[in-house]
Amino acid sequence: MCPSCGKELPGEFPFCPFCTAPLTDRLAPPALEERKVVSVLFCDLVGFTAASEAADPEDVRARIRPYHARLRSEIERYGGTVEKFVGDAVMAVFGAPVAHEDDAERAVRAGLRILEAIGDLNEAEPGLSLQVRVGINTGEAVVSLGARPEEGEGIVTGDVVNTASRLQGAAPVSAVAVSEQTFRVTERVFDYEPLEPVSVKGKAEPLALYRPLAARARFGSEVTRTHATPLVGRELEKPLLIGTFERAAQQRS
Repeated sequence: MCPSCGKELPGEFPFCPFCTAPLTDRLAPPALEERKVVSVLFCDLVGFTAASEAADPEDVRARIRPYHARLRSEIERYGGTVEKFVGDAVMAVFGAPVAHEDDAERAVRAGLRILEAIGDLNEAEPGLSLQVRVGINTGEAVVSLGARPEEGEGIVTGDVVNTASRLQGAAPVSAVAVSEQTFRVTERVFDYEPLEPVSVKGKAEPLALYRPLAARARFGSEVTRTHATPLVGRELEKPLLIGTFERAAQQRS
């Protein structure tokens, strides 16, 4: 039915053949979305805006280009997707559009690698003097399955994104800060240092923060599997069976 004149449409047209009302919105395919658990990483340069205020735009671009390229490389190295670059800020998603069993671990590893990469850039060009803060949060988000981040389209929406951004702002300089959700699913993989809880805009309670210091094993090793479940009680199985067999033998004798 035409939403303007109410007449039944004989087919699909860009305009109603009766009243000429546009039908583009009606014929557009619905966006495909689903809910997923993802890990969102935010990284921002410390003091870059103030340092760039009086600088030539071409000099600013030359300074930030290797930073963007290196961050993209480190994020994609661990299976993440760069959703957007906004000036000197970077947002990346782990778990969408491609999901892994260990996306939270991948995000934290990428965050630690970013710190190392910044050190490499500063060593190669001492004049850069780059410093960053990284924030990571894990939680449920609405994922747009057909999004094209290379064209500026967002992949995920939800509070998990806003919280990751707040964590980045609260992180120590040259450090990574993760939420309690991210900490809980990766605490067996990384050595962590608890940080002071912080009060942030939009949250009724202070946010618990944890700083990952180092990974306990190489990426991909069995020790780092965050989804592994300990087998409780298996060590008792054999003695119980042996005792059962012994009692049965004594009864027969």
